[in-house]
Amino acid sequence: MTATTDRRKAASAPTGSPVVTYYLLAAATTILVMIGLAVVLSSSSISSIRSTGGNPWTLFLVQFAALLLGLTALVLGSRMPIVWWKRMTPLVFYGSIGLLVVVQLTGYAVGGNKNWIRIGSVSVQPSEFAKLGLALYLGLVLAQMRKELTSLKAIAVPSGIAAAGMIGLVLVGHDMGTAIVMVMLTAAAYWVAGVPARFFGLGAAAASVGVIVLLTQGTTRIARIMTWLSADCDTQGACLQQTRGTWALASGGIWGLGPGMSREKWGYLPASDNDFIYAIIGEEWGLIGTVAVLIAFAMILVAVTRLVHRHRDPFVQITSAALGAWIVGQAFINIAVVLELLPVTGVPLPLVSSGGSSLIASLAALGVLLAFARREPGAPEAFAARPSMIKRSIAVVSRGRRG
Repeated sequence: MTATTDRRKAASAPTGSPVVTYYLLAAATTILVMIGLAVVLSSSSISSIRSTGGNPWTLFLVQFAALLLGLTALVLGSRMPIVWWKRMTPLVFYGSIGLLVVVQLTGYAVGGNKNWIRIGSVSVQPSEFAKLGLALYLGLVLAQMRKELTSLKAIAVPSGIAAAGMIGLVLVGHDMGTAIVMVMLTAAAYWVAGVPARFFGLGAAAASVGVIVLLTQGTTRIARIMTWLSADCDTQGACLQQTRGTWALASGGIWGLGPGMSREKWGYLPASDNDFIYAIIGEEWGLIGTVAVLIAFAMILVAVTRLVHRHRDPFVQITSAALGAWIVGQAFINIAVVLELLPVTGVPLPLVSSGGSSLIASLAALGVLLAFARREPGAPEAFAARPSMIKRSIAVVSRGRRG
């Protein structure tokens, strides 16, 4: 019996290097941030010139400042132990809810969505940080109730109510795109937590009814869907954005027109630095650039999958799944819209699109995943066994002098 048990444990033990997850996340983040900086500078320069009367750097500098804040959050967050993130979860979650309430009381709308508040001279979108708060909260609560998630009551209280309340606050501001991402995030958390499949059927039915109700309450939402479904649409009117996005992708070819050489950024493609930045990537960097972005998000997906399967802490497993569904799921929606596979939804491409709140929140989420990866079983020992870059450099210089 003992020998059989030992063989089963050996068979189920994680294989491969435990530091792969960490380096996958670090490499993917670097690729996406570097591509994002280059394309945001290019696509936002024209808007900056028009808004400032000649300075092409204005919007890029705002993005760069947000990048510095986001990288600070990533580095600090990646160094924190898992127990610290568990303790911080209530603060992040309830703080996010508080900010969403402030949005409804004193916020303002952009593009028909009331999801912005102003803090001093800075505009902030709290719904981006709410995604992080919800992922952490679901990870903490569902990990504690994992063996009890066999009844509708246990699923709904308290995690289901909390998720519904946060998503509801986002929907009050008419931001259906962000709400869809948060639903995906919640579903991934429940799936990894082990909720029986029959409850997902009930959830899908309820979500379908909710979507129908929301569509009937907004004429612009129905118009977007009808525009997407239309076989004969005005390319200079309702279909302008998607048509121009497709033209940008097509004109890039395999190698692209070159950095900064986009034609569509000159006011032809709306939201070229945000929702449709993937089209500018295709135009300037060609098929090579678009595939590089896809590979980077695939790397994040692989890393999240490794965390779910290799980590022993259920909090890490559930939170990782939720964060992965947010980052990769939102990227899928954004890219599918640009490729005309989905109607326009208005969600940015994580780590790439312009927008300080989105960039900071996404980098903070990657910081959480990196913290989990640093403590994957076997990873602390592997990191400790590898000499640091400075030590290796000193050793090389010392050997050179002796020689």
